Amino acid sequence: MTDWLPVSTGKSGARVWRGDGHYRKEGPPAEIAAEADRLTWLGGQGFPCPSVVDHSPGRLITTALPGRAGDDPGWPDWMRPRLAAGLGELLRRLHALPVSECPFDHTLARTIPEAETAEVDLTDLDPNHAGWSGDRLLRELHATRPATPEDLVVGHGDPTRANVLFAADGTPTGMVDVSRLGVADRHNDLAIATRSFTAWSPNLLAAYGVPDPDPAKITFYRLLDEFC
Repeated sequence: MTDWLPVSTGKSGARVWRGDGHYRKEGPPAEIAAEADRLTWLGGQGFPCPSVVDHSPGRLITTALPGRAGDDPGWPDWMRPRLAAGLGELLRRLHALPVSECPFDHTLARTIPEAETAEVDLTDLDPNHAGWSGDRLLRELHATRPATPEDLVVGHGDPTRANVLFAADGTPTGMVDVSRLGVADRHNDLAIATRSFTAWSPNLLAAYGVPDPDPAKITFYRLLDEFC
């Protein structure tokens, strides 16, 4: 019998345990199903991510990836630029997957209506939005929605440091927490990734291959993330 040790509780209320080279996640059935479906598809594309071992309503068991998360406090400061570049490299690889073969939609046609009905945690806003009401956030979201077409890729949806694992030399070993993976504008991932590695975002963007992303889109997608 596996001895499961608690790891964390996510924003959605999902709980995570680790034991014997595996992770167990329990949470809202729809979120767990989304994670399982996306892991199965992503692994089938040859992209490094956990493998699904068992899935039942509200419960998911996966393999553990090697390495440690980018937000692990044990990383020395001198490694941060390498970690940022590693995330940029991994995003470039993810975004190169064929959009036409991805069955998951995370475009604005879906995410804007979801934002309109979302319950925003007003106690956990970015500093730029601190003190804003839900109505103000939504008005700003509609007012700043990009007029240009979406630059579509297969996106992770939440590529923070916590969701990327690295080997000891800073080489990325894979991505986790993929319940928001789907076809989306590349700036959605870039906005979240550069916010997570703020001081080293130039390293990330250089490794990704787009040193100067659209600043208006970066701002917009960080705002959209408040509703997720």
